Amino acid sequence: MPLTRPYQLPMEPIFKRLIENSKSITDVIVDDPTCNVRADYLKLLQDIVTLREQLYESLPDGLFDERGIIHESSPYILIASPGNYEFIVATFAILAVGGAVVPIAPGVLPEEAMHFLQDTKSSVLLTSRPCWDRGAAVHEHARSQGYNLNVVPISSKTWDTQEASEVEINPDLTIDQSRPSLVLYTSGTTGLPKGVVQLRPYFAHGYGTSSTDLFLTHRPVHWIGGLRSIINLVVSGTRQEMIESNEVAIWERLRQRGVTMLCCVIPMWCRLQQHYYDVLSHLPQAKLEEYLQGARTLRVARVGGAAPMPSLLRFWRDTIGIPLEVTYGCTETGGPGMMTDSSCDRELEVSLGKPEPGVDVKLSKGDEGEILIRSSFLFSGYLGAEVKTKESLTPDGFFKTGDYGRRVGDQYVMEGRVSTDFVRFHGFKVSIIEVETRLTELSFITEACIVSIPDRDASTRVAALVRFRSGFVGNLGTIRNALSERLAQYKLPTALRVLAPDEDIPATVIGKIIRRKVVQQYFASTGDYELPPSVEIWDISQKAQRVKAWDWDGLQGC
Repeated sequence: MPLTRPYQLPMEPIFKRLIENSKSITDVIVDDPTCNVRADYLKLLQDIVTLREQLYESLPDGLFDERGIIHESSPYILIASPGNYEFIVATFAILAVGGAVVPIAPGVLPEEAMHFLQDTKSSVLLTSRPCWDRGAAVHEHARSQGYNLNVVPISSKTWDTQEASEVEINPDLTIDQSRPSLVLYTSGTTGLPKGVVQLRPYFAHGYGTSSTDLFLTHRPVHWIGGLRSIINLVVSGTRQEMIESNEVAIWERLRQRGVTMLCCVIPMWCRLQQHYYDVLSHLPQAKLEEYLQGARTLRVARVGGAAPMPSLLRFWRDTIGIPLEVTYGCTETGGPGMMTDSSCDRELEVSLGKPEPGVDVKLSKGDEGEILIRSSFLFSGYLGAEVKTKESLTPDGFFKTGDYGRRVGDQYVMEGRVSTDFVRFHGFKVSIIEVETRLTELSFITEACIVSIPDRDASTRVAALVRFRSGFVGNLGTIRNALSERLAQYKLPTALRVLAPDEDIPATVIGKIIRRKVVQQYFASTGDYELPPSVEIWDISQKAQRVKAWDWDGLQGC
């Protein structure tokens, strides 16, 4: 049995912050109806050390050294959990034994979990109560593969202590800060998932909020946005309230007032917008005002995950009265690298804002090019992939985001992915984001996606996947006519697939469109470039009746 004293935590900045917070903040810090828990710092600290003792009792002694610290050769511990109180306690308990947290999706398939276990060489999986059955299925699959796996079901109901004891720091219990603290797997929009590693200091930064804020927690914790907020809010001393991740629940909670911070990915902001149009806008004015005034108490309303369409930003700014802050970053950057704020030009389309304090940003070609980021939050590398890590960084330590941008004054603007967000139509380079932006501005379109599809004559075509507003009847000609005054001719879509009511645009949890899946699902062509009958094709040999200046970039005949 490890010799760590039950009510002592390691001498680390993150645990020192928790102890300090417990002495100055006595109110509830985590309000989680899903776990039936309203925890202050005293309860949180008690539950952390209680779960740590449970780990010592449940896991083989050989995993730990004589101090109760997990061996450096196998530090990774997986957690299957939604973003709830149990996840918070599990994360700090793992960190308290010197381990590195590996969050996986609550709905992970056993085969997928095995990949993560083998990739991290982990033998431990913690499961929050909603994931107990999933953990049992993973355990059975691992057993069938001859893999030695320890599954530890956890429940906040078992953590109530009979007698409260003061939790303190053990100055002699130190952990090498070069050890890992976190592995998050990337979304895989441009390839197979890679394990992104952060070191021990990562969680000590906090969230830049205060004890007077109330943050609405609803995002998945196996993504950087949800993970960073749910843990770093605790470090910062900021109260958070867990809520079901759906538009009805969020609108209702806003109506009750008191929430000062709401961060959502693009799909959720879109669903909140649609609920306003479908339901709230039809309410009596007095009732509608309750929702609007509740929403307007937000001090921070933030959108992350991808660059939102200008039409979405305009809705929240002009109709609801909330200017959304756009954050830009990725798993490798450890959180936002850039953000818009009140000093930014709100009318500047696809703006990513300015670099956050302590973040260096540059473009590969001066005022334009690939966006490169360097900061103290930057990942330490890809797990077990030194070559990929080296390839992802510049010689001076900037991360290559793969996004193409340009500078406008002191702000940065997204142009698209370096490798995938442009269509080569004949000799022309078409920005996918630009065409998508113009599509979503059309009043008869509610969703839109642009992809590049192979073409015999033009190399590739600009293909549009759209959803029309209910009751609207249109076709490719309708769209091209509507866009012709806003886009050059060579940028107009030449292929169209209209979504049925039961069809969706493939996207990750945080709203990044998975374009390769869009092509596979809706524009799959045969070897002779034949497209499905459901795709409408424009004869690219046709000439427009009216041609305006720069319709072909001055390169007619290419």
